[in-house]
Amino acid sequence: MRKLLLFLPLYVGALEIDPWLGNLWEVKLTPSYTYSRYKEVENGHPQLKTSSSDHLISTGFGVTFSPTWALDIDAEFVDTPRQSMGYRSLGYQLRYEWSNDIAGDWSTLTTGFNVRGVSRHSLKDVSCPYHSDINFELTGVLGKEWSRGGPDWKVRAFGFAALGIANHGSPWMRFVFSLEGNEWNKHRLRLFLLGYFGLGSIQQVDTRDFCGYAFIHHQSLDGGVRYTYTFNIWGHLDFAYARRLYAHTFPKNVNSFTFSYTLPFCFF
Repeated sequence: MRKLLLFLPLYVGALEIDPWLGNLWEVKLTPSYTYSRYKEVENGHPQLKTSSSDHLISTGFGVTFSPTWALDIDAEFVDTPRQSMGYRSLGYQLRYEWSNDIAGDWSTLTTGFNVRGVSRHSLKDVSCPYHSDINFELTGVLGKEWSRGGPDWKVRAFGFAALGIANHGSPWMRFVFSLEGNEWNKHRLRLFLLGYFGLGSIQQVDTRDFCGYAFIHHQSLDGGVRYTYTFNIWGHLDFAYARRLYAHTFPKNVNSFTFSYTLPFCFF
C-alpha cells in the first residue's frame, strides 16, 4: 500500500506526528501557510488592545532513510502585530517505527525525539507557543488502518502523545487524536483534537513583558477538520480549519486556517 506523509496543522510545531513512515529514501517537501486570529489572552494582563492576526509560513522536509527510521526538519517564519515577518524556529526530529500494521502487525507504533530552537525575539511574542529558546520532546504515537478488502485504506486513526522540557522552565505535555476517512484514494477528510498543557505555576500572562511560556500554567484544547486532495505521484494538497475550544492562561477563541502542499520525490 502506498504511504503518504500527512501534514497536520499544529499550533505547537509542524513536525510529522502520524505513525506511518514514508517510502524508503522518498523525500517529502511540505510548504504551508497558516493564518490565525484571536482577540484575547485568557488571564492576560493587560489585554491586547486590538485583535492579533498572525501569519505563519512553514517549510517541512522529511526522509525515511531506513525501513524503520525517519528524519524530519521544519523551519518557521512568522508575522504578527508584535513581530515583523522573520524567523521563528527550526526543529529536528528523529523517529523509529517499532511495528507496522500494513506489514501484518496489529497496529503501528512509532516513537521519536525532537529538538526545536526558537529565536529570542519570537519568545517575547505572546502568540509564540514555545517555552524557551531550546525545546526537547519525547513522542509516541499509535495508529491503525482499516480497509474494505482492497489495497487502499478506508479509515484510519491514531493517538499521539508528547512530553517536553526546555533548557529552563517547567515541562509540558501535548496530545493529538485523529480520525480520517479515504474515498477513492483521492479525497480524505480528517477530524482532529489537539491538547497542549504547560506544567508551570504562574497563572497569569504579562503581555507587556512576555518571555515565553516556560513557567506558565497554560492549557489549551483545539478541534479541527482537514480536507486532503491527492495527486497520485504529485503529492497532496491540504486545507484545514482549527478552533480553540478551551484556553487557560493562553490565547483564547483562536481560529486558524492552514493551506499546505506536500511534494514527494526520490533520489534513487
